[in-house]
Amino acid sequence: MACCVCRLERQAQMNKAIAIEARNLSFAYQTKINIIKHLNLSLYKGETVVLLGANGGGKTTLGKLLTGILKPSSGELLLFGENLSMLPLFKIGQKLGYSFQNPVQQLFTVSVEEEIAFGLKYRGANAEEISRVTEQLMKLFEIEHLRDAFPLNLSWGEKRRVVLASCLALQPEYLILDEPTTGLDQKRIDILNRVLNNLRQEGVGMLLISHNQSFVRENAQRILRMEKGAIVDDLYL
Repeated sequence: MACCVCRLERQAQMNKAIAIEARNLSFAYQTKINIIKHLNLSLYKGETVVLLGANGGGKTTLGKLLTGILKPSSGELLLFGENLSMLPLFKIGQKLGYSFQNPVQQLFTVSVEEEIAFGLKYRGANAEEISRVTEQLMKLFEIEHLRDAFPLNLSWGEKRRVVLASCLALQPEYLILDEPTTGLDQKRIDILNRVLNNLRQEGVGMLLISHNQSFVRENAQRILRMEKGAIVDDLYL
């Protein structure tokens, strides 16, 4: 019976639109041996996947490959059916949101408010939309009081919340979040859980890289386990 349920769950996921597809993907840093090895993977809209594995197993590298930050040594990546290597970064950013493991790498403006608004301004949104979305996200992540603060002077958890708000500002169709709970207390993790649940119900797909077991239990519909650059388990819950 359990096996039958697993097959039905897998079929239900397969009927969803593929958001990201990796075909025979390999990657190596300069002259080192491959970090990612002949990997095949499909990630779907409206599905929350958690990527697990020991440090050094290739999880963060895979996340950067899937967003176009790193270029594969061989193989192919598709984002909503388009070859990722042929897409400019701004077009990738319209469909795909990414939160780095280290939030400092994504902070570069002079205030929290500017940080959240930056992507909308770059996209050409009008002033009313920019103000509405920025205010909404600052309220959601409880950082309104930090609107004029210099982002790099914030605590780690505050930096994390600013980056998460910035990722959501452009309403991406797919999210990749690398260790999104680091620096967050339980209250803020609960807020993040609610946000992710709402996004999933709206059809947004997610790949979450996390070592936080309670966060994994709260969000995972599918678990991938990675070892030495390869997916060794792919389980539907």
